[in-house]
Amino acid sequence: MNLKRFVGKSVIVTGAGFGIGRGIAQRFADEGAGVAIFDNDEKNGENTANEIGAMGGQAKFFKVDISSSADVQENVLLASREFSSVDILVNNAGIRFIKHVLEIPDEEWNRTIQVNLSGMFYAVKSVAPIMLKKGSGKIVNIASVSGMFGQTGRAAYGATKGGIIQLTRSLAVELAPTINVNAVAPGYIAGTGMMAAVDKDEKSRGWMLANSPLHRPGTPEDVASAVAFLASDEASFITGITMPVDGGFSASKYMVEGKF
Repeated sequence: MNLKRFVGKSVIVTGAGFGIGRGIAQRFADEGAGVAIFDNDEKNGENTANEIGAMGGQAKFFKVDISSSADVQENVLLASREFSSVDILVNNAGIRFIKHVLEIPDEEWNRTIQVNLSGMFYAVKSVAPIMLKKGSGKIVNIASVSGMFGQTGRAAYGATKGGIIQLTRSLAVELAPTINVNAVAPGYIAGTGMMAAVDKDEKSRGWMLANSPLHRPGTPEDVASAVAFLASDEASFITGITMPVDGGFSASKYMVEGKF
């Protein structure tokens, strides 16, 4: 990576222990940012920080329960002290259960809301005052194409991702003109924990690729490129949008009969 758009800046990436979050953290480090790795998984979080350090980047792991407002607030304060400030927040942490709506236990529904949506709210509420005080900031939220369309088995997950899209719009209005707030909506991104079942199931994988005009799965790096653009000065006149990164999946005829 020869771009160095984030030298001297610091970024918090939630859920950066693996998959898309790890790819995003590595991209920002490659471009010169100091990266605070927020994750509840100590092993994976430390691995991400160590990998970045081994490549000459700057990163520090913070063990964070994103579903706890107090834990998020405490660790945002620690990260802001470690890196002198917080310039960028990437809200990536999330979980997913695939079940028919009538089979979702209350605890899974509540846990999905708490991690995917409330956790994002806690992070924004903790970071935004820092950005407002310094007079600038970028927030990028990771939504999903599941928040844009109805899908079998994704009532809880889709509801949170749709909520993220609307939260992004509201935040963009409320925090302007100081903070730009945007979202990225990934489609089928191979090699991530959430898509492991699709990766292994040839029928599901084939259906996804057949309904994607580019006929290939995405990579964490594809998502990271979109996130980095929206967090850069090049996107200074963009706020309140949700950018699909899905190989054209959301532009196709889509899933009237889709199950995967």
